[in-house]
Amino acid sequence: MAVSTFNGRNHPRMESVDQFQGVGNDGKDIIIDACKSQGESIVRYFLKRMPPEDEVNIIMLCSRKTLEMDEKNGDDSKGKIHSAVSYLNERIDESPEKGKHKINYQVIKLYKNQLPTEHRLQEADIIDPSIPLVPASREEECYFPDDELGAISTAAEFIRSQKNQEKRSFRLYIDTHGGLRDVVIALGAVISLLSVGEAIRPKMIMGINMASGRIEDQSAAFNIFSFFSGINDFLHFGNADVLSEYFDSKNEFSYLTGADPAVQNTARQITRHMQKISLGAQMSDSKPFLEGLKELGEEFEAGVSEDGNSILKGTSLGIFEQKIKDEYGDLLKDPNILDLIIWCVNRGLIQQALTFIESMLPYYYQDKEILFFDNEELQNFEEDEYSAFNKYLNRFRFINQNQELAFYAYHLIEGIREPDIQWRKLNNHNLRYYYPGNNNQGDRLEIKSKYIH
Repeated sequence: MAVSTFNGRNHPRMESVDQFQGVGNDGKDIIIDACKSQGESIVRYFLKRMPPEDEVNIIMLCSRKTLEMDEKNGDDSKGKIHSAVSYLNERIDESPEKGKHKINYQVIKLYKNQLPTEHRLQEADIIDPSIPLVPASREEECYFPDDELGAISTAAEFIRSQKNQEKRSFRLYIDTHGGLRDVVIALGAVISLLSVGEAIRPKMIMGINMASGRIEDQSAAFNIFSFFSGINDFLHFGNADVLSEYFDSKNEFSYLTGADPAVQNTARQITRHMQKISLGAQMSDSKPFLEGLKELGEEFEAGVSEDGNSILKGTSLGIFEQKIKDEYGDLLKDPNILDLIIWCVNRGLIQQALTFIESMLPYYYQDKEILFFDNEELQNFEEDEYSAFNKYLNRFRFINQNQELAFYAYHLIEGIREPDIQWRKLNNHNLRYYYPGNNNQGDRLEIKSKYIH
């Protein structure tokens, strides 16, 4: 959680208290009553829903202002002056939800300490959250530059270490309500990376709807980073693994597409096609790759409303529909192996491109009749087109093997088959092409046609 400073609504002397409601483990509402610190409500809600004797580590992302004694807002009228953090610490420890929980507080500073060694404000590396720090003067604030990314990195390392220690019993809860917005957003991005790369997934992500006074699930909004990361992977690498994982959640799916069943159905179909494309890319298998691209293109064409606009317009997925079309281009309309190879090369997927060149390009030549076999002539040598074609490929893959070729292919000029080619069985191991009237001569076929290099 990120801690907020005191404000006019939450402070020790506030006369009225806040009450919030949220869904409990049994599906019924539970009430978190008598809240006076901005950060306590969701923490108490989490404690209420946890197993009653769990040991809990609370990670508090704190600016120096939240750690400093606040004489204006932190006076509790009982002779004690709090910082926002020390007051939050006290409120949690005294709450009924604490029960038998053992709570460990981890203060992570959102700033760097650049104080001179003997300075009056010098502080320990490990901060005790129950003891307020001496406030810095305006002139001394320059010694505490912001270090939000460093703090979030420290928090991520702590989370990772706890996950490694606790293994299956580890559970992560995130409070999105307090602190600076940019800190919460950056934390969300880091947690998103942890969830994708290391399977560290929050059990609950909760925030407060102040208008309704409810504690609400914020996982869909918080996990939108996973969606952006997944879209990026799909656009640049054809990988839909992160997107597939994101779409597994009902809440995330509704957040992405809205509540319209037709839109949700189209979005589900689109993600299935993306998964098929992803499989083809990862396995270097052109069949599902090309099929998925064609199906995705058809889904985009079918998902058009009566006014001519995409039915995904106005949804999060719709934002990227045109981007997907731009990135994949003609592959969505008329997918073919040549464009697929070019797409792979342009995105640095060299291994996939080489695999497609070796496995599929010759078949493309045969399909387009750039490489042509005459079935009648093949019959004279007791060959069929399939065996001849594979021997042809084998010959050029293993050029040093002594294998007799008992078949012939047309030589092409400007992409058109010559009608007067004369066929001769080869007596050596070099495939040659023959022109009429020059039957005993031939040029070694190093380049199979002007289109085959």
